Amino acid sequence: MTVRDTIATMLSYLRVEQRGIPFAGGADFDDPLPDALASCNAALQQMALLGPLFAAKQQRSVWFRAPATLSVGGLTRGGTTATGSFPAWAAGCQILLPGESEPNRILSLSSDGGTATLQFPYLADSSSGTATLKADTVELPPDIITVLEPLRLRGSSRRIVAVSSRQELAENSAAACVCYFIESTLSAGRVCQRLMLNSPAATDLVLEFQARCSLGQLTTADVYTSAPGHPDPGVPLPVPAGFVESIFLPLALDVFFSKPSITNYDIPSLRNQDAPSLIHQQAQLALTLLQTMRPQGNKPVRLAPEWSSSGRDYLG
Repeated sequence: MTVRDTIATMLSYLRVEQRGIPFAGGADFDDPLPDALASCNAALQQMALLGPLFAAKQQRSVWFRAPATLSVGGLTRGGTTATGSFPAWAAGCQILLPGESEPNRILSLSSDGGTATLQFPYLADSSSGTATLKADTVELPPDIITVLEPLRLRGSSRRIVAVSSRQELAENSAAACVCYFIESTLSAGRVCQRLMLNSPAATDLVLEFQARCSLGQLTTADVYTSAPGHPDPGVPLPVPAGFVESIFLPLALDVFFSKPSITNYDIPSLRNQDAPSLIHQQAQLALTLLQTMRPQGNKPVRLAPEWSSSGRDYLG
């Protein structure tokens, strides 16, 4: 089933003027496509978070760079910014600034990478010089929801041990074992996750792991193209065919019907005003089904052999 087929199914609940793809209803009507796409993306996120792990699990890795030097400027005593040509991977990492003996940390970078916001005030008198970047933090890709244990050094059976807080991570900074902690933070105006180690990498270091990931983000380009006639680009829905009508559509439609632009009581938008309540019931059943689909989890029933009076089981 393509994304366009899915959107067409959702729009079939609306009045005739709002069912066209692309929208051509005129100024008197709202284009329902943005709401439909947002609802589909919300349903995909629910499935990725609550569904069986095999449906959203992917093999991933992260790269901690070896220490690197760069020229920095714009330093002032007590200031919390530095200028330079910072690589994108420097966000969140330690930085040893000229004139200081203790490492600072880069909280965030400007969009062009030219300005770094520091965690601690600069306590030296230099205005410029050479700094050393030490990678003890890496920003995870935005589609990663949860990192799954175990984490390992690439090509090794050695596991990386998890700790429960940044404080515990700092307390293990001198430990022989490698520890990690994952925190959520705000970077460049968006929430992201950062994986932190208890000590910076001395050389290039790659960690491998499995992660629960999102099922994708649908856009208008997945629904129709700008070619004459606006044909279907044929993008498949990122959901197994057997789950579309039983789980995905009820969840997506439930969100879709909750939007004020769809359930406008002044100008009825729906062909059937009873549809929202019926779809909501189906969505609740879909959520229950989704949350019980856990093949890796504990089973509620365990098979045990049945024994006869002679002590031999009935299977021989």
